[in-house]
Amino acid sequence: MSHCYRFDRFELRAVERVLYVDGKPVGLGARAVDLLLALVERSGRMVSKNDLLDLVWPGLVVEENNLQVQISALRKVLGPQAISTIPGRGYRFALPMVRDDDSSPSRFTQMASQAAPDALAPSSAAENVLSVLPSLAGRLWGRDPDLAALHREAHHPLITIAGPGGIGKTAFALAAAHAWCREHRDGAAWVELAGITDPGLVPTVVAQAVGLPSGGADPLAALVAALRPLQLLLVIDNAEHLIDAVARMAQAITAAAPGVRLVVTSQVALKLDNERLFRLSALSVPETGTSLDHALAHGAIALFADQAQAADRRFALTEANVEEVIALCRRLDGMALAIKLAAARLPLLGLQGVVTRLDERFKLLRSQNSLAPPRRQTLMGTLEWSHDLLSPDEQTVFRRLCVFAGGFSLQLASAVAMDDSLDEWAVIELLGALVDRSLVAADGADLPRYRLLESTRDFASLKLDASGEHWLMKRGHVSTMAALMEQAYAAYWHTPDAVWLDTYGPEIDNVRAALDWVMAHEPALAVDLVGASSPLFLLLGLAPEWRRRGLAVESQVLAAPTCAPVARYWLERSRLNWGVSNTLMHDFARRAAEQSRALQDDVSRYLALRCMAGSGVLPPAQAKNLLEEMIGLEKPAWPPRLRLQRQLATVSVLRSGNQLEQARRVCETLLSHSQANGLDAVVSAALADLAGLSLAVGDPDAAVQHCGDLIARGRHRRDNFILHAMAIKATALFMQGDDEQARGALVDFAAASRSRDWEWFGLYSGLFALLAAIEGRHETAARLLGYADRAHQQLGSRDVQAGQAWERASSLVNAVLPLATTSRLAYEGAQMAPEAVCNWALARVDV
Repeated sequence: MSHCYRFDRFELRAVERVLYVDGKPVGLGARAVDLLLALVERSGRMVSKNDLLDLVWPGLVVEENNLQVQISALRKVLGPQAISTIPGRGYRFALPMVRDDDSSPSRFTQMASQAAPDALAPSSAAENVLSVLPSLAGRLWGRDPDLAALHREAHHPLITIAGPGGIGKTAFALAAAHAWCREHRDGAAWVELAGITDPGLVPTVVAQAVGLPSGGADPLAALVAALRPLQLLLVIDNAEHLIDAVARMAQAITAAAPGVRLVVTSQVALKLDNERLFRLSALSVPETGTSLDHALAHGAIALFADQAQAADRRFALTEANVEEVIALCRRLDGMALAIKLAAARLPLLGLQGVVTRLDERFKLLRSQNSLAPPRRQTLMGTLEWSHDLLSPDEQTVFRRLCVFAGGFSLQLASAVAMDDSLDEWAVIELLGALVDRSLVAADGADLPRYRLLESTRDFASLKLDASGEHWLMKRGHVSTMAALMEQAYAAYWHTPDAVWLDTYGPEIDNVRAALDWVMAHEPALAVDLVGASSPLFLLLGLAPEWRRRGLAVESQVLAAPTCAPVARYWLERSRLNWGVSNTLMHDFARRAAEQSRALQDDVSRYLALRCMAGSGVLPPAQAKNLLEEMIGLEKPAWPPRLRLQRQLATVSVLRSGNQLEQARRVCETLLSHSQANGLDAVVSAALADLAGLSLAVGDPDAAVQHCGDLIARGRHRRDNFILHAMAIKATALFMQGDDEQARGALVDFAAASRSRDWEWFGLYSGLFALLAAIEGRHETAARLLGYADRAHQQLGSRDVQAGQAWERASSLVNAVLPLATTSRLAYEGAQMAPEAVCNWALARVDV
């Protein structure tokens, strides 16, 4: 019997290498016949372009357009539907076919067998299975640890690789399949489901891809029976839209075909008992400031560099642009598809152009490859595909979650997403479904936090706008965050810092987003939220940011009547101006005290008196009277943080009255009590005061020790008191005559203050003048004295040690320069910005 294939009106005789139609030979060229044989022998399966080139033009190097020419010729004879194009990957013979077989395989089957000599020939129904996988498109960047982790799960019969669209599941699964295929006697088969919409076709499509008989009354039973004798790796790609059908098939195969290992890629798990779920996360992105070599060790950066050079051979990743690339990849969430699409835009826009247009990412991130599947041609298409698979209620909760910034808790999600038709439990279940579908990410904490990737959040925001719910949801988010911050403010006075920050610290981005929105749309509502959020900004070391936000709502406060939120607003503005402007600290506290007295709010009044007494503006006798008034208000039942405020004020009052040893003893008591109660911010304040007092009593060694303790604590939390420690350490080192070490401490202080919007820079600016004067740079020192003098005037008072540094520097300068010169240079220095002060002060010679 001759070896031939029959389909429609055609018969392809392999031995003769001739195609017949209605019994008459067709005049096809030799290459076209060879190509047709290669396709029909793998009927129903995708054959990659590279494999076809190797099979039809063995040993020759030919252009891909030769393949396209022969495909076109075959379609003219067979009809356009006979051969399906798998965009960007290869072709598949699509006509139903019957084969009359004999024992003589064609030369293409022989070539495939030679290509995999260790694959044993299967028997009976399995005789058509070959180890043919799509070719790897290139190196898989940044996935070696993931591949190693997946390999440790390889003994499981069913593995689902899950992750959001665009994360790189297909490329990852393909790399794993190439690594594993030789472990299976009958090789590996790849099944692409993206183009299939009918769940009933899933078993048939799988059978065709494997090269097994398909169809019949029960296609699934026929598939399982044909797979039973095989030892095969079967990869099902893009299963999320057919998840129930794929789950039924997987359950049947794993139950009846123990030699078949299934790997499924999907945005959602199959939820079978024997399923091993492998969640594929985004490519790693390094931290800001990472060097070039270390950055390239991260998958996102390596992928971008590779794709950028493929798009524009002139592109090179350098130390000069690596920071920008890190920021770009971070904004793209380490998503492989988004990174590839962004890199493809480099020839047209350049790196800076791509970065600046990320706010329009759905217009920017479009593929120029028209052969790619539509959902992979744009980032929008990928997300639309995922969104269309959601139920209406899932879509509702999904778009509402976009109002959160930086993540959210289960409670916050419920509070914002609920409505009359979706109660708390419904939202919880729907959130779980969105996590399962990889549209919402959950961390691994005991009380998990959830978040939308930035691109996903932007997409959800577009859906929220289209729904008409934008204002309602944003307003709901503001109300929810305001309620949470009120809860946080009340808890602040009763709770250790670490516990409080663990609870409320993660919400800083949500608070920022709520403040931004309410200031733009309903500024009158901002007063409550600004005041309640003050401890959050304070404990996170973000006092400069809070001061800017507090100033922005001042006009709303001035127009408001006396009330508790207004009193709190003035109180918190006073507290967060400590060390920045003593005059403002006192004035704001006085307003808070007046309002609190009118409201008969003893706690608020007590705190306002603490700020007035500790401001350093009042004469010592008047400040002591305020301390006495605090004692009269104090209640034994008050929490430790509240009662310790009087000790903090007492240290300041005693210090301003030059009662240094007494202030030191109070401060040591304050340190002990704050440590016992876990009040980290008060501990830092006490250590800073102890360091300054040690200097004042002539004990620089003790000052350096206290500073070291404070700096060590600052490594583990963003503590603004570390600035005091660095400056006081520099002062102590000057006192000890170690000018070079003092310079190093000032370099550290400048860097830390710069990162905190120049917090407390003015307070200690006289130290920079002293450094220049000691190093003989007298003209620079004169300029810096002018800056320090202006800063101290703005502060409203001068710290004792800071004043001594200013006086010593002034003495050294006046001994060398004429008064007219120093006055002129001081005037110039008073106009300088902090960055210029650092440049002048830390140069080794006069600039």
